[in-house]
Amino acid sequence: MQALRKRLFVTTICLAVSVFLSAGVSYARTSSSKVKAKKITIEKVKVRAELEPCGAVAPATSPCDPTGTPLESDAEGTAGHEKQSRNGVVQQDEFKGKVKIPVDPGSLLGMIDELAAEGADIRMILSRDDGTGLFTDFAECRLVFDEIEVEDEADDEEGSEVYAEYKVDVRIKKGAVQAKKGSCDVTTTGADGVVTTAPGVPDAKAGDMVTATLVVDQTDRTSDVDFLQGTFVPH
Repeated sequence: MQALRKRLFVTTICLAVSVFLSAGVSYARTSSSKVKAKKITIEKVKVRAELEPCGAVAPATSPCDPTGTPLESDAEGTAGHEKQSRNGVVQQDEFKGKVKIPVDPGSLLGMIDELAAEGADIRMILSRDDGTGLFTDFAECRLVFDEIEVEDEADDEEGSEVYAEYKVDVRIKKGAVQAKKGSCDVTTTGADGVVTTAPGVPDAKAGDMVTATLVVDQTDRTSDVDFLQGTFVPH
């Protein structure tokens, strides 16, 4: 009789331990599955455009006509946009642009001397194909005069080229727009169809166009002169 009781006691203990261990394993599996469910999504945009000379007075929207005769064949420029988001939260968003224009007494863009170059109003207009082959402007940046640069300068200064350099550098940092050089205005259309323009960072993507233009008269933008353009490509 006592032996039977001992066997029953041992069996009861084994069953209790088995149930406890099973519960522990089940809990461990549940916790592991919760950890695996957490995913990190990182989205990156890095595009760059090389601006080449083009010609013609600006139409209603950019870009300019590539068949036009360049007003300044030695002008050049670059533009770039870099953006990174983590789980939908923007961590980095920056747009940079640079334009170089020769300074010469015969300049058709009016860069006849350093004083004229310093006072020039140079813009970058960003536009996007709306799906029909027509481009719609979505941002405009005003570049600031940065410096006068002399390239390939010889000892006797013969054969050297003098350029006026303009730059723009805007970014979003800690949720606020910061303009290190120049400024940009971005146009957006809300869900209600209302169009607004406000300071921001142009959301340039591959396939978008960027046009460098000289603003001759701020009160009459139809007199703008486009002289460079390029297409953003992955970089």
